[in-house]
Amino acid sequence: MNLNHPANNVERKGDYLEGKNVWVGVTGSVSCVETVGIIRELLRYGARVTVVANRAALELVGEKSLEFACGKPIIKEITGQVEHVIAGHEADLLMITPCCATSLGKMVNGIGDNPPMLVALTCIGAKTPMIVAPAMDKNMSNSDIVQKNMKAVKKFANVIEPVMIEGKAKLPSKERLVAEACKMASSKTLNRKKVLIIGGGSSEPIDDVRVVSNRSSGRMAIALAESAFAMGADVDLWLGNANYECGNWIQTTRFEALSKLKSLVKSMKRYDAVIVPAALSDFIPEQAKGKLDSAKPITLKMKKAPKIINSIRKKHKGLLYVFKLGARISEKELLEKARVLLKSANCVIANSSKSMGSEKSKVAIVDKKNTEWISGSKVEISENILDRIASELN
Repeated sequence: MNLNHPANNVERKGDYLEGKNVWVGVTGSVSCVETVGIIRELLRYGARVTVVANRAALELVGEKSLEFACGKPIIKEITGQVEHVIAGHEADLLMITPCCATSLGKMVNGIGDNPPMLVALTCIGAKTPMIVAPAMDKNMSNSDIVQKNMKAVKKFANVIEPVMIEGKAKLPSKERLVAEACKMASSKTLNRKKVLIIGGGSSEPIDDVRVVSNRSSGRMAIALAESAFAMGADVDLWLGNANYECGNWIQTTRFEALSKLKSLVKSMKRYDAVIVPAALSDFIPEQAKGKLDSAKPITLKMKKAPKIINSIRKKHKGLLYVFKLGARISEKELLEKARVLLKSANCVIANSSKSMGSEKSKVAIVDKKNTEWISGSKVEISENILDRIASELN
């Protein structure tokens, strides 16, 4: 690939697929028009992408479009270079996306009559990690034979269930598919570790209509959750008020008031690590019945809120990483406040209120032995935190 090709200049989102050879098999579902975006998303995480397509796919999406997306000629026939054999040795991951109903049946029955199916059969034999993303008409998807084939394919591949929209079994989002690719082909430093992220802001009711809240965006919590998933973890996200949506591949439970979060903590299951970037209320107002008269001034009576961190520590015996937010105080004062939390937590991430809602941040990672300042995007900071957790768990 020419160094000046646009495929070499995509904006990077992460390095989970850095140096990984991802082969993408494209079959004859109309959803193959989405493949260009999927390929580009793979490149944003560092993948080296090879595209192999059958004739039916090329009738729906142009060969030049696929070549442009990955930056090199696609494989549309098997030549004397025995491309399918190369795939069995070279591919770190094979994605059949989209996978039409016919291709499902061919993989199950060992029929390699086109390039993507020959590559698939070779990779099955080589035990290459595989992702299969079916896409077809809803009635076809619901047929007994297709369901039987889908079940059979799950024996050798990670089948990403389609999204049912407008009577069609459509491909999930490119973000979902690439998140699964990152999880399967990355270093998996958190493989099978159970991680809970608690993030966003809490809201405490003043009356039946109004609440007291804060400016938490939830961005750090979402970055932590999606990054932990990409590193192989089984992730749960408890999310309060947030300006951003987490990927639907993350198991998410929403909360508003501290009372709901407290009930979640009481029934929490076992986790290897819990991370708490949440901006939780320090005070709870006395709640009035109905709606306060807006024509009159009011005085709020507030009581000190219980510290959820203490409740988590009583239930959770694994690693506990918490965040400490400071406003209009020096770095020295911020670190002093952070160290107080080490009575309950293994590590404290201290940051300033200036970072709330912003894409980038500067934080201090404080444990009982060291303090390390790091700066970068919230995704980069998340990866640094999770790398520390992985080193402690492994």
